[in-house]
Order: sequence, then C-alpha cells, then structure tokens
Amino acid sequence: MTQKTVLLTSWGRGHGHIARLEKIGRAFDHEGWTPIVYGHSNSMHVQRILEAGWQYHRYEPWAEEIDPWMDWNKGRVLSASVALDREFLRRVRPSLVVNDNRVSMMLAALAEQIPIVSLCQDNQLPGYCYDGRTTPETWLLPIDAINHELVAIGHLPISDDARWLFCRSRVAIPSSEDLEPVDWFASPEVDVVYTGLLDRGSGGAGAHATSLLFYRTVGKIDPEFREAFSSWPGRIYIATGGSRLDDDGCGPLGLRNLEVAPLWDLDRIGHSLQAIVHHGGHGITLKCLADRIPSVALPGHNPERLANGMRAASEGPNLVLHPPALVGTVWGAAVDETGDRPPWTEIRAAIDSLPDRAISETTDIDVTADQKRLVALLTAAPHAPR
Repeated sequence: MTQKTVLLTSWGRGHGHIARLEKIGRAFDHEGWTPIVYGHSNSMHVQRILEAGWQYHRYEPWAEEIDPWMDWNKGRVLSASVALDREFLRRVRPSLVVNDNRVSMMLAALAEQIPIVSLCQDNQLPGYCYDGRTTPETWLLPIDAINHELVAIGHLPISDDARWLFCRSRVAIPSSEDLEPVDWFASPEVDVVYTGLLDRGSGGAGAHATSLLFYRTVGKIDPEFREAFSSWPGRIYIATGGSRLDDDGCGPLGLRNLEVAPLWDLDRIGHSLQAIVHHGGHGITLKCLADRIPSVALPGHNPERLANGMRAASEGPNLVLHPPALVGTVWGAAVDETGDRPPWTEIRAAIDSLPDRAISETTDIDVTADQKRLVALLTAAPHAPR
C-alpha cells in the first residue's frame, strides 16, 4: 500500500508557525504518514525539520519576499505564487495539505483538487474585526485578486471578506474552544474544528520558579536594560528568534545571570519560569495560558498581537503594555526590531506586579492518544457542505 503524504506549509516566518506544523507533522508521522514541509529559508526551521527526518522544501527566492499581510492584493504576485504552488503540488503529490494560511496554497490546492485543511486563529475567520466593527484592510484588499484566481479555476467568487477563502476547506483552530471561542462566527456552512492546544507542556511550575524569559522583545542590551534587570534574583533567558542581539559597547553583553539563544526549549526550562515577556504571538501566548505562566505582552503597533495579548489578559495573570507613542499599524517585525515598547523600568514594574506563579504538579499527557485524535480530526469526512 502506498504511504500517504501530508504537506505542511505556512505563510508565516515566525517560529510559532513552524512549531505548530512540527507538532502536527509528528502526529501524522506517528500514524504512518510521510510529512513534507514547504516554507521559508530560515536555517533554524530547516534544521528543526531535518532533525525530525522529514523533507524541507524552500520557497523560490522571489516568493520569499512576498509580504504575507499586504501583497496578496497584487494580481500578478498572487497569480505567480499560485502557479508556483500548483507546480510544487504536482511534483510532491500530497494526500493532504495542512495549510497555515498561505493564500496561494489554498487556491493551488483547490485548483489541483487536493484535500486541504486551513489552520486559522480566531482573527483569521471572516467577520473578525480588531476594533469590533471594521474589517481589516489586510482581508479587504485581496478580494479582487483572489476572485480572479477562483473564477479562473471554475470556483465561485467570495464576497466581502478574503477570509471566506479559507472556509472552502475544513478550518482547524490551533487552540481549544474555551481559550479561543468563535461563538460570533456561527456559519453552518463552514466546517470548523479545534485541534486542542498543540504546545501543551507536561511539567508544572517548580517551587523555585524565579527565571524570566524574554521572547522576541529584546533587541539590544543597553544601560537601561541592565539597570532595570540587574537585580533580578533568578536566571534571565533571552530568545532572539535568530536576530542579532546588539550591545551598545558600554559594558559586557550579558548580566551575571543572563543567557542568550535564538530559541529556548520551554518544555525544558518552563518549570523554572516565573514570567515571560513576549511579543504577543499566537503560539507563545497560548503556551503561557496552557502552562499558567504569568506574562507581559509587548505587541507594539500590531493589532493581531494586541488581540492575542488582550485575550491572555482576560484569562489570568497576564498584562499588555502599549508603546508610548501612537502610530499607524505595523505588521511583521516584533518589538525587538521596531523598539515600539515602553521603557524597561516600566516593563520591570509590570513584571514585579504579577502574582507569583502557582506551584503545580507535573501532569501525565498521553501523547500517542493525542496524536491519533489529531490525525483523525484533520482527516475525517467534512461535516458541513462545501
């Protein structure tokens, strides 16, 4: 019998995207499928996937440069990207595509008649408005270009929100219903399922959880940072995401208790963390909620990350700090690159105001059962009309 292949692909460059796809890929791998990943030329992502024993295919260089927030409205860009993805699908011939919201891949799979599942956060479903009333321009501008491609492959056009495109497939929300409810999106014609938390740790908080993690929030070690955190009693971890961490030349890069790496394994250090200061990404936000780690979110001027942070703040000991100056929307780069954050002294005060992390016991997770359930969920027959 021919082994089934699952193609995992993502529009995003962030580590949360590849971590999400890796978790799903491991489930399919365990169930006898062959995972293939199609993504950006990020050396850490490539290494991570190759270490799992899977193939990693990179986008063409010109496709790497596509702005996933603002370029899909350009007809030539979208058409070229759809053609690229269709050619790739013909080459690898997957049994199923799990698509982390790459618009051109959704269209390519429809054109090639390959089953596809769309991974969507709540804000990637039709009708979600960051301000509660206005459809984001990122999902208004591409409608004409998307409809041109849909009509060309014999499909009906979408209407007032580009996110209806993802609803042409099963929509899988990479979260749990209690943490990411979409009760405002009540459409019987859309097949929506929840994967459950994909990054749920088994380790609880230790009795001496005094460490602090900065995730994509520190771009430079300067006197202000040293002054704010020189008295921190535990270890300080900085995850740069692969970006260069600058030193101002005024002193040693690291404080006495500071460790810097592109990424940190939260399943390894998570039990020691008192708090996490993060950029508001979907994956890290859910990790804090799942493992009950107090947090401070620094979303900058990115409304999606702000929405993630506000959700966390409504669920437990999590705070959101806004940049001091109001400017327009800034997609893409996190605050470690933009610097759109409050002073470090204010951030330190916010961390100090968080309650101590509650001591919790290690919980047993049946990984095998979770993997079987996830594959069954993503491959089951659709329960809504197309």
